[in-house]
Amino acid sequence: MKPLFLTLIIAVLVLSGSFTHAVEPDDSLVLYLSFDKLEGKKVTDHSNHGNHGETQGKPELVKGKFGNALKFNGTSDWVIIPHHESLTVDEDVTVMAWINTERHEGPGGARWQGILAKSNGPRSYSFYTEIPSTGLHFSVGGSGSVSTGKVKLDEWQHVVAQIEDGAHIYYINGEPAGDFPGKNPAPGKADTADALVGKTHEGSREFLGLIDEVRIWNRALTEDEVKKQMDMGFDDIFAVDARNKLATTWGTLKAGR
Repeated sequence: MKPLFLTLIIAVLVLSGSFTHAVEPDDSLVLYLSFDKLEGKKVTDHSNHGNHGETQGKPELVKGKFGNALKFNGTSDWVIIPHHESLTVDEDVTVMAWINTERHEGPGGARWQGILAKSNGPRSYSFYTEIPSTGLHFSVGGSGSVSTGKVKLDEWQHVVAQIEDGAHIYYINGEPAGDFPGKNPAPGKADTADALVGKTHEGSREFLGLIDEVRIWNRALTEDEVKKQMDMGFDDIFAVDARNKLATTWGTLKAGR
């Protein structure tokens, strides 16, 4: 029995050194673009919904906040995610990303610079940096708001906008950055436009800088969930620690000796 037991332990040790297991994300996560790699022009969506995108122009794959990110030139680079009903908003939504931008305004001094968006009319969500506030702007169903928190230039910041029970709610780096009730409802399935990252559906809204870890939920996340998501990249979300697997297996083997 001892040789067999030792053989099993050695096998567990070898296997655990490379053990990685994909964990299925919550179905309410309808888009997750890590930007860790590109397959030609294809950008992989890690949600359960398969909302894969495609680059337009020549955004560069560079070192990001977690893994890699996309670098946009502010004029001709963006990502298109084809329309799917999972990306539309009936009631609540949360959009988030890590950004490192060189400016607040769009090209040519336009007031808004697009982070991500779905449609313009009717609009599910458009998320921007803007001037003169130097903060964030969020628009859903034809009504918008501006964050109380500011966006700094040339450094990584985590930015979030939500609509929850008719209120626009912002977070910057995990901290509340504005709460504005009484906003218009989302259009739901009336919106059939593609989703965009790095610009919005109006002209002169292209993003200059880096965008990483784009995520959209069809619900409002709590403040604790926002903070947790802010600190997690792809490897943190999907990987199971091999040491935990080893401890479980070791205990099982010992019990069965």
